[in-house]
Amino acid sequence: MGCSTVVATILEPRSAQYSTLALTFAVYFAAVTALCHDDDHEPIDLPCEKLELLNRYKISLDRLLVGPDLMDRPDLAALQVLAIYVTCLQAREVGRSVWVLNGLAIRLAQSIGLHRDGACLRLTPFETEMRLRLWWHLCVLESRAPEDQGFQPTVDVMNPDLRLPLNVNDNQIYPDMTRFPVKSDGWTEMSFFLIQTESCRLLHPVLDTHEQHSADALLDITEKRKIIQQRSQYLSGKYSGTHTHLSRLAVQHGTTAYKKMDFVLQLREEISMHKQTRAQDDTTPDVLKPSFKLACDGLESNYVLSKGGPASRFKWFFNIYTPWYALAYVLRCLCSSPCGFETERAWALVEELFPRVMRLHGHSTGVHDEYGHGSIWKYLNMLRNQALSSRQHTQLSMATTDVGTQSSNNGEHCTSQLLSNSEISLPTGATATAQEISGRSELVPEFIADSSQSIFSPLDLSMPEFPFLPEWNAVINGCLNDDAYEMNPSHFANYPADAAQF
Repeated sequence: MGCSTVVATILEPRSAQYSTLALTFAVYFAAVTALCHDDDHEPIDLPCEKLELLNRYKISLDRLLVGPDLMDRPDLAALQVLAIYVTCLQAREVGRSVWVLNGLAIRLAQSIGLHRDGACLRLTPFETEMRLRLWWHLCVLESRAPEDQGFQPTVDVMNPDLRLPLNVNDNQIYPDMTRFPVKSDGWTEMSFFLIQTESCRLLHPVLDTHEQHSADALLDITEKRKIIQQRSQYLSGKYSGTHTHLSRLAVQHGTTAYKKMDFVLQLREEISMHKQTRAQDDTTPDVLKPSFKLACDGLESNYVLSKGGPASRFKWFFNIYTPWYALAYVLRCLCSSPCGFETERAWALVEELFPRVMRLHGHSTGVHDEYGHGSIWKYLNMLRNQALSSRQHTQLSMATTDVGTQSSNNGEHCTSQLLSNSEISLPTGATATAQEISGRSELVPEFIADSSQSIFSPLDLSMPEFPFLPEWNAVINGCLNDDAYEMNPSHFANYPADAAQF
């Protein structure tokens, strides 16, 4: 759809086709989502508050998308609307409805054969390429289902029988073209998406916990590490000569995915070793284990994608890829080891990655709206508050010990008098008095662990609307199902180290 079509739709909306009208509203919704995601930037002049405007467009899209035309006669334009809509919603919400909506888009796409190569259907080169772009975009969105929702994808995100879109610029494809353009070996306007797609296709079998029957889990983990390292080196080498902001972000995006895989594999290795050696009396603090460092490395890599500069423009997009596993694992480790040199970096990263309304220095310590009931943020906030409570308890105990020592040597004021005026350091440089921290704890009593409860006991985070995958069981409770860390090596048959996948 060109600019002239958008202008014509704006001028005469009643005469516009259904799909064109819906696509115009999807563009509106996407524009506001992308322009207004980061509150740190200067305010943008909008007809009304951005949330009100987004809600207005959302209502319009919801009405247009439930009509019989979409269900009975889906076309490429209508599916593009759904793809844009779901992408923007994933940047703002992590609820079940977004996953369901993408599932609807996938079913409708399959109903018109979008999952098949258009060349086999005797479609034009332009139609074939556009359909491939749309189908793989839906697959990439669906690849978030395991970590976001606890469900396996409803489509095969590997799908070796369907090629990826060509690595070409947009101006190289047009409706009247009679043959496919020659794909480029360098950076194009499609490279970012192809890097993203390849990362998802590699990440899925690495993290998949189904159909895994390897006899030697540790050997299998070693082989997967080699594949990840090879793909990471290939990615960095392929675009090492490209010096654009977007290309650097794309490589960083891929690197973040590989770091996530490294963390999960390390966690599986530690759990496997624990089971094999039956090391029930392992006293190594969680924050000193390699998995904790790798989890922090992943969080830091993710934070780089949105910390400022050119990357801040795409913060809304990278918000889709919140590293739930690593974030939950770091919080769980902080519950058992909340203080120490090793934890300062982790605390800073946790606070940077939490939504603004949930940060310690914000105006709210609770979770509301999209961060409320049923949201994964709610349960991560439970973990964070338990870790904060443990941190507070440890710091107060240390201060009590220090004051008691001083009092016995110098005969100074009692512990309670000194603690009332002491300040306890908080992550990201914020400080608060003991009374202020106590006040925060009273605001969320249901999140704070009972002082008599062992911090190592499993957290009761089971909830009917969010079935945890084995990986979640690992990061929350430190264990995996017997076969959860095994892998079928055949998944990697299509990933040779030196193959040009893009």
